[in-house]
Amino acid sequence: MSNRIHRSAFALTAALACNCAVPSIGLAELPADEKLVAAIDKVIEKQGFHADEPGVAVLIRQPGRFLFQKGYGLANLKSHKPITPQTVFELASVSKTFTATAVLILHDQGKLSIEDDVRKHIPELPEYHKTHPIRVRDLLQHTSGLPDYMGFEDVPARHKSYHVNDDYVRVFAPQKGKFPLDFPTGEEYEYNNTNFMLLAVVVERAGKRPFARFLHDEIFTPLGMKHSFVFDRPDVAAEAAADRVHAVGYEWRKKKQEWAPSWGLPPDRHEEMLTVGDGSVWTNLEDMARWDEAVRAQKLLKPATWKLALTPSKTRDGQTNGYGLGWGLYFNKGEEVYGYGHDGSWGGFETCYYRYLSADRTTVILSNRGTCDTDKVWTALDGLVERQLSGKK
Repeated sequence: MSNRIHRSAFALTAALACNCAVPSIGLAELPADEKLVAAIDKVIEKQGFHADEPGVAVLIRQPGRFLFQKGYGLANLKSHKPITPQTVFELASVSKTFTATAVLILHDQGKLSIEDDVRKHIPELPEYHKTHPIRVRDLLQHTSGLPDYMGFEDVPARHKSYHVNDDYVRVFAPQKGKFPLDFPTGEEYEYNNTNFMLLAVVVERAGKRPFARFLHDEIFTPLGMKHSFVFDRPDVAAEAAADRVHAVGYEWRKKKQEWAPSWGLPPDRHEEMLTVGDGSVWTNLEDMARWDEAVRAQKLLKPATWKLALTPSKTRDGQTNGYGLGWGLYFNKGEEVYGYGHDGSWGGFETCYYRYLSADRTTVILSNRGTCDTDKVWTALDGLVERQLSGKK
């Protein structure tokens, strides 16, 4: 099983079925013209996507100028259902942007502080250092030094067929000797899924409701993200909108020369690790357009909190890192941010949300093709769109 990861750059992907409906969120975008759509189709084809294989859904937004939404390839190889802008994907680590926002909502509400010792909310965690406790901030910016929870051994499960966050929380203390801190808290930046798995627990306890319910109440519903949910239990798929197609993630098996299903919802798959926070948000292009609009308009959080979230973090030695509070950041030598977003990879899903500030352009890629190089495809697509809009060849 692959890990949910954050890679060093952000990208896009694609392959063959189309539905270019404009999301009804009161935006001024115009659908991309036929010439631009045809040019994007060619880029997607050159990236090696085929109509009868796992593919991708692509969203490119530039408010006031244009909107592109299109699906390529198949969401499910067994049923031959095509990918469209309505197809629902596992976001993988792009989910971390939602987890971070949930934490910061509680921060703004005064129900927690990002400067809190994490043990205030999760007392089961051991005390690793008396003078440098792990703060909520350290989890958000990946400076905690905590070990990877996926490496823990013999973790008892409260549910017969799957693990949840609390199962792992319980073993931090007993396995402290085998799994000490990777580095002293605050001294290094190291991307680690443990941080956001624990943040989901913090949200549950400070928000006094399950993580999935908190995101539903505080983010998805206020923003009109009607097709978004958190995969935290086997029966969640049955409660998701019946009229939506849920993609299956596929990995390429070289020996058999075939695409093999690697991650998905019941009844297609029955997964055993249903931890949340570091991943597990499922959504589609239509809802990601709403999410992008909310982030652009700085909804949900106070302006000062959004500014804090999109400020590069620093370790105790003063080193600046390309990560804020739940967001990957691009910045120049003067530490001025010119782009932000996140990407992810998990069980055959490759995803990306990226906003390029100088062009005021957002790109979202949701792919179920495990070999998809989102960095490469994003570079090709963004270069094409820039040339088309500027009139250059």
